Amino acid sequence: MDATTWAVIGTGITILISIGAAFRSLRTEMRLFREHLDKRIDGEGERIDGLRDRIDAQGKETAEQLGQLRERMAKLEGLLEGLREAITGKRAA
Repeated sequence: MDATTWAVIGTGITILISIGAAFRSLRTEMRLFREHLDKRIDGEGERIDGLRDRIDAQGKETAEQLGQLRERMAKLEGLLEGLREAITGKRAA
């Protein structure tokens, strides 16, 4: 084997080592990025749960207010019917 063959073999080994190191570095970087994303997603999950709780509380409060409004409207309807009867002297159908 002459010097050219050894140079080609050496160059091939050097390229293979470089590719292996690049893949190893890339895998490490991807693992760290995945861990970072997992932490962020967990944090967002807590924020989303908090938002759901707030929406549920708002829904319950709105339902209570709607019930109170229905009662007040029924009372007003009764007063208006009484006023109509007093003015016209006839009962509403």
